[in-house]
Amino acid sequence: MHRFLLFIFLSFILSSCYDDEPTDGQIPSGTFEAYVPVYGSITESQSITISDSRPIRNPGKIFTYNDLLVVNILGEGFHVIDNSNPASPQNLFFINVPGNHDVAIKDGVIYANNYSDIVAFTINQDRELNILKRLDNAMHNGLIPPESGVYFECVDPEKGVVIGWEKREVEDPKCFKP
Repeated sequence: MHRFLLFIFLSFILSSCYDDEPTDGQIPSGTFEAYVPVYGSITESQSITISDSRPIRNPGKIFTYNDLLVVNILGEGFHVIDNSNPASPQNLFFINVPGNHDVAIKDGVIYANNYSDIVAFTINQDRELNILKRLDNAMHNGLIPPESGVYFECVDPEKGVVIGWEKREVEDPKCFKP
């Protein structure tokens, strides 16, 4: 399990590299359309819960595990669907994982990113969550905006956890994602 978590950690780190300056080295001055971080509390961002099934919107990665179909919903969590009868799949429940963009399952353990954390957990037959391990700040995904080639307001960790990004007019942005 440690090797798998290390692999996930390294994969996210290597895919998250960024510069603070545009490629020409010039920091702009003036007003630009840029991303601004939206902050939330650490307690809210770490809350992982199970809820009833709901319609599938904005799906990301889809994969199977045994007789289950797992459908990731970008930024929100993932659906667990009984696919034992592929002609009639049953949406069982939704696992709310704020800031989630990727999920994997191995040997019954679910691995998911929860904003910048990586969490390993299980779910029993009574739909109770058991958090096995949380790697705090293992990823940089919340520290940079979702698009490339954009200016953004630099993240201030004292304001809380970045839970999203908004595009706005910003005076003299100091950060750039190539």
